[in-house]
Amino acid sequence: MTRRSELTGELYDTRLAAYALVEHEGRILLTLWDMRRRDPRFIPRWSLPGGGVELGEPIEDGVKREVLEETGYHVDQLQLLDVSTGVIPAAKRYSGDGHPMQTVAVTYRAQLAGGALRAEVDGSTSEAAWFTREEIKKLNRIERVDAMLRLAPGR
Repeated sequence: MTRRSELTGELYDTRLAAYALVEHEGRILLTLWDMRRRDPRFIPRWSLPGGGVELGEPIEDGVKREVLEETGYHVDQLQLLDVSTGVIPAAKRYSGDGHPMQTVAVTYRAQLAGGALRAEVDGSTSEAAWFTREEIKKLNRIERVDAMLRLAPGR
């Protein structure tokens, strides 16, 4: 949604997204955020599964849908872990009308409820995999992964 800031007068977009921290048998489920189809210079980074919530979609349904789309797994027993905001400058966006974007990211801790590991088809991620916390430290990853691991000590 494009709006005009009452503070600066600048046009900006907003995006609500939901993510899941899924830990099972000592491993954490991650997806490889990979925008090389849009920008060959993009360097893929590991992230928590998740993404944009659709218009009118409950946030809990959005995170479950995103995890399924990106990993092949169903999740349930959602526990709110974090809500954070950020701004993506217009020049760093991969879609939109050249406006900065205010992001709202809702992250849940979720339990594995079935399914089978697979990669997303024609999406913003190219792989899904399980990693131990020690293995994650060696990965090229987005900051959200580290922030959520700090908020959710291992089980």
